[in-house]
Amino acid sequence: MSESPLAEANTLPGNLLRRCHQISVAIFLKKCEAFGLTQLQYVILSALEEKGSLDQITLGGFTALDRNTVAVVVRKLEERGLVTRYRNPEDRRSMLVTLNDAGRSLRHEAEEAVRDTQNDILAPLDESERETLSKLLRKISDTNNALSRVPIKGLG
Repeated sequence: MSESPLAEANTLPGNLLRRCHQISVAIFLKKCEAFGLTQLQYVILSALEEKGSLDQITLGGFTALDRNTVAVVVRKLEERGLVTRYRNPEDRRSMLVTLNDAGRSLRHEAEEAVRDTQNDILAPLDESERETLSKLLRKISDTNNALSRVPIKGLG
């Protein structure tokens, strides 16, 4: 049994990833406050811009978000007039989501703040460490994708 279970727990990779996520969210919210965007909203807008109109389940597959989270985020974006949502004429059970001009414009306006966010998150690291961290995080997330409750569609 460890003499300092808290100190040990604070060194566990999963806990360190959780802390880094908390920090990442805090920096993102501060940097993107003027745009009123969360990380999830930004990734949804990005997916819609790249992929075009998508049903909510497919949108979740591209963004690693469960159907309930996608529905909540899309509803908030729709309330702000950034996306439109309508019944899929080919499958009345599903909702299609489309990025509109206001959503596209806001995403583009926020791009620099999002890039600044990433720079702030990685500020303690030099360029080589940044590349190594990104490579290792990608390896962990890609290799373990199938273990996720919501895996990204199209990864092994």
